[in-house]
Amino acid sequence: MDSNGSITKCIEMILSRSVTGGGFAQRAGSGYRPDATAWGILALSSGGRHREAVENSCRRLAASQLTDGRVPVAEGFDTAYWPTPLAALAWKKAGVFSGQLESATKFLLGTSGLHGPKEKNAPVGHDTAIRGWSWVENTHSWIEPTSMAILALKATGNSEHDRVQEAVRMILDRQLSSGGWNYGNTTVFDQELLPMPEHTGQALCALSGSVQHTVVEKSIDYSRKGISNLQTPLSLCWSLFGLTAWSIGMKDIKERIVKSLFLQEKYGAYDTTLLAQLLIAYNTNGDFLGFIMS
Repeated sequence: MDSNGSITKCIEMILSRSVTGGGFAQRAGSGYRPDATAWGILALSSGGRHREAVENSCRRLAASQLTDGRVPVAEGFDTAYWPTPLAALAWKKAGVFSGQLESATKFLLGTSGLHGPKEKNAPVGHDTAIRGWSWVENTHSWIEPTSMAILALKATGNSEHDRVQEAVRMILDRQLSSGGWNYGNTTVFDQELLPMPEHTGQALCALSGSVQHTVVEKSIDYSRKGISNLQTPLSLCWSLFGLTAWSIGMKDIKERIVKSLFLQEKYGAYDTTLLAQLLIAYNTNGDFLGFIMS
């Protein structure tokens, strides 16, 4: 299998989505997106090349940041601040824009989702009072934005901060009794919901170093058993990232990534975010946590 050619093409596809003024679009011909830009920066940094594109993209990402430190998903959508931890990871890994990184970190530490005591006879099973992070301001916290915020804060030396520790408890509270996580609900009307590979990987990655193996053993088993059937980039990459964060590797990581890239011939080109995650997984052998922490 021509792995080198596939990875070269992946890099070329990401670079081809550069937009005027720096940064990346999610798809060819579309406009600048902060989330795609942050993932693009991380992906190119994982290969140690294309420094000019990385710095230009970091500069464009900095221009998207608001005065309170948040990075909204688009101009005029200030309440949708979920790209902020991605931007923080990009600036940290690129080693530039330390002021913007500090501002984003302060914003995350001072922000949470909307929470309150669990109401009597509430249909959901989780503790609604434990704070994490949300996709959109003044809405409830969910697994993906909380996991990404934890990773950004850990990468910037805030592992022991009260906000991080509370968010760790939030993720543990949302763990399904049978193992794994979904977007953030455990039970609804006393019926346990199903786990999802990508959310399980995100949670495992965020929890690594904060809890004992026994606490997440069932979730690790869920990922380990399910990963052999995964081909789509989101599920495959995050399952790899989650397992590798717990020192569980796979011998055929690069082959699996190349096979996923080949699926574009059947299903069409991937978004920049997905291409970037595959490139990071390839360049780091699935060790996303080690990559962002270094």
